[in-house]
Amino acid sequence: MSADSFYDNLRSYLRLSVRVISKVGSDINVGEKFTLRLTGANVAYSAGIVQQPRIIFNNARICVEGTGYAKPTSGNGWHNLPDNKLYPGEASHVDIEFEALADISSWWTDFWNKEHVAKAWILADLDQNKFFEIWNYMNVHKEIEPT
Repeated sequence: MSADSFYDNLRSYLRLSVRVISKVGSDINVGEKFTLRLTGANVAYSAGIVQQPRIIFNNARICVEGTGYAKPTSGNGWHNLPDNKLYPGEASHVDIEFEALADISSWWTDFWNKEHVAKAWILADLDQNKFFEIWNYMNVHKEIEPT
């Protein structure tokens, strides 16, 4: 396996998702504020499987950058997730308030497209000590005689 494939495989377990959790009305209008919940998750297999490396992410953080359509009210930048470790199956989130700046000007284009309101990245450190922890096991069978 190449280093690129190895990295891509590990990266596939660190996920970022987003959803709107608050807005003024049913639509987001120019000048209004709305809140996005950005969630970082570890979707790796269970950490207790023998003969598989344990994939745990430390110090997960999300970078958020506004666009011409919306901007974070606190400015662009990095936000640490509240949970310092993300074990397999776990997720953590941050809520970022945005202000809507503009909408797509063409009604036809606006009908088929949504405004690009943010760019977001997730970054975390692989817990290398746990990843390279070596597991093995055996079933032990011995005849036990009555005394």
